[in-house]
Amino acid sequence: MIKRILVPTDFSEQARNAYEIAIAIARKTGAGIKLLHAVELPSGSGFNVTGDMSIQLNSMEGVYMLKLLEKTKADMAHLVDSFDHSGVHVVQQVEVNRPINQIRRTIKEDAVDLVVMGSKGSSGLDEFLIGSNTEKVVRTAECPVLTVKHREPNFEVKEIVLASDFKREIRHAVERFKTFQAMFGARMHLVYVNTPGAFESTSNISGKLEHIAEKYGLQNYTINVYNDVMEEDGILHFAEDIRADLIMMATHGRTGLAHLLSGSIAEDLVNHTNIPVLTFSIR
Repeated sequence: MIKRILVPTDFSEQARNAYEIAIAIARKTGAGIKLLHAVELPSGSGFNVTGDMSIQLNSMEGVYMLKLLEKTKADMAHLVDSFDHSGVHVVQQVEVNRPINQIRRTIKEDAVDLVVMGSKGSSGLDEFLIGSNTEKVVRTAECPVLTVKHREPNFEVKEIVLASDFKREIRHAVERFKTFQAMFGARMHLVYVNTPGAFESTSNISGKLEHIAEKYGLQNYTINVYNDVMEEDGILHFAEDIRADLIMMATHGRTGLAHLLSGSIAEDLVNHTNIPVLTFSIR
């Protein structure tokens, strides 16, 4: 069941697209939406993480920060009503904190069932050195995360790609994914990408995928083995071939050095595809 949807926003076009899609999902599920914006202050400022002031209000910094918070709250109020959300309960929250810290805190405190986030995507040096808040949420959130780039006014999902190596225990992820499939009455395409470095026969893999489908009680699905040079490329090419509306993946939630060395196919997909991606961490 999806009852609580969190939409972190930086007021970008992608974040607005995420809010619009969240409204469409809320209408299908009866869920409420929380719009969250976190104002990150420069180090050494006189504000603490709860937004209280401990500096002189007549200082230039104090005046600037008050004006910033007032403008942020006005922008949030404008965003709330920028799309028709009749019948959907929407609340807004502005906090003073690092965005990733506030998102994690809100997920836990509000028992969030789904995060819907916009993603600008990144590549090259920016992707390697920095990573986005969206990637960090994908990697660490304790609930499913839906990432979107483009506007989809009539968000409908008919064809879903479920991509995995199916070698790890993904039961909890599959149960969440089945909820999404049932919500839209969509067809699920299980796909295993066969690469030169880890090649298996099609009959072997097909048998494993059929076993997975039976084990987890899947319905309305297809079994697919797709050959490509790399897993990420294979998932993207397969999704494009079938004109998928959504890609679903379990992520292993690695952090630190392990993440730097291994990377994450799920995070790469979030960066590089225009198709919405639903991820769930199974770490």
